[in-house]
Amino acid sequence: MLCPTLEAQQTASDQPSRDDLVKMFDVLRVRQQTQNVMDTMLAQMKQQIEGDIRKRYPNLSADARAKLEASISDAVNLYPVNEMLDDLIPVYQKHLSKADVDAIVGFYSSPAGQHFLDKMPSMTQEAMQTMMTKLQVRSAAYADKVEKQADELATPKN
Repeated sequence: MLCPTLEAQQTASDQPSRDDLVKMFDVLRVRQQTQNVMDTMLAQMKQQIEGDIRKRYPNLSADARAKLEASISDAVNLYPVNEMLDDLIPVYQKHLSKADVDAIVGFYSSPAGQHFLDKMPSMTQEAMQTMMTKLQVRSAAYADKVEKQADELATPKN
């Protein structure tokens, strides 16, 4: 029977090295996934900021607008992916053993693991479509229920 947690038992030799984790990140395609997420977030942020600027400053010259857009584009450098991955290393070292990382790398380096990683974006997209459809239907029904309840509560009873 194990009383102490694995993390409490973990010694420095059990802990994955930085190189172990970088290898795991490479196999899992963490850099590319993180970069894709950041690109999407930054594009949305840029679009929103530019829209807000157009609304707030409708008479801004094209030159001034171009300068602001260039400044907004610099947001990509706020938190570079390399720095994000460096920040992940101590977190992963805290929660995973070297044996865990070796097993993860072993599986995801295999044909089955690579196939899983290849299919993951499509599977995630399909799953999100299914879930969003159900969530939209259920949210609409829930909103109707809350609206009816609000109407009942707002109607004075005699």
